[in-house]
Amino acid sequence: MLAPPVPEMSMETEHGGHEEESAMLPCVAFASEHGYKFFSLAHMRMLNSADVRPMPPVLGRRLVPSPYGGMVLATDVCYRHPCHLVDPFTGSRAPLPDLPIPFSEKDPVGCLSDEPRLRCARVTDDGLAWDWSPRGVMVARGDTAFFCEHGGERWMPVHQSKLGSPMTVNYRGGLFFVLELRTLKTTIIDAGTLQARTKIPAPPGFGDVDYAYLVPSTDDAILLVHRVGDSDGVVFTKAYRARHRDSQRPPRWRPVLDIGDRAVFVDGAHGFTVTADPTGAKANRVYVILAHQLTHPCGRLAVAYDVGFTDLTRPERMGRLNLNTGEVDPMWGRPHWIIPRNESGRR
Repeated sequence: MLAPPVPEMSMETEHGGHEEESAMLPCVAFASEHGYKFFSLAHMRMLNSADVRPMPPVLGRRLVPSPYGGMVLATDVCYRHPCHLVDPFTGSRAPLPDLPIPFSEKDPVGCLSDEPRLRCARVTDDGLAWDWSPRGVMVARGDTAFFCEHGGERWMPVHQSKLGSPMTVNYRGGLFFVLELRTLKTTIIDAGTLQARTKIPAPPGFGDVDYAYLVPSTDDAILLVHRVGDSDGVVFTKAYRARHRDSQRPPRWRPVLDIGDRAVFVDGAHGFTVTADPTGAKANRVYVILAHQLTHPCGRLAVAYDVGFTDLTRPERMGRLNLNTGEVDPMWGRPHWIIPRNESGRR
């Protein structure tokens, strides 16, 4: 059973009005044998112990940051370590209940042969996705999204996807945005009541999709899609925009080539926008973290992370920032974007 209605929270507590886009550049966050590391695009250097609190490496632990607010979800693929939130910039920690079991692992899930399929590998085996609001944490596993209030002891189901689709979860401006990756249907959930505020159907004729990125903002959302058979080596081949706030009509995805004075950042878990700045992110660009695979003469494998960027109008042209992040063993997982809490303005 999905969540019952929850009394409305005050606008000052949960929604905070319309948030202004920040021009602050994020950090590239990644695990390594030397602990959790951060490369700041604002300062173009690796952060050190004066900037962040040490997070020692733990084999088998998944670390997935939320881009806003500096919080990292720490879970354990082997269930030996408790689930918790940690702020690597302050060292604060908050416990969470063990990850919930999705409906798809309790009941059979229907499957239609003509449904489009997402053919790329999931971020994790259980399709883990998450984000947090001032009230609590939303986690998606398999076909089910759950919510737990800060300091709570149980997960409450709030959304079930169609046909067992994995999802992505993003929070922005008092709303959770849940994208079903197989169907490209988006449900916008009020973070105060946990009820669906509106839904955005898939773009018309989207067909089979390799992967998709949802990038929510306070007034609109952007959807980047890479279709099966489109060019390899590009982040996306089609971009859409939908207005979800103060619109007289239900939101719909429409093709877009210009998003104004903003830049988009995406990784395998989240997407967000920042205000373009002459000394920072450039307008109408999409930024993504790249992983270069390296093979040493001894046979040891490693990866080196960089940032690639492309213009919304020419996704086939990829530039690079040529960062010096060092090398890490690929067993430590994937990199993500993160913005320190005192610089993110999260509300």
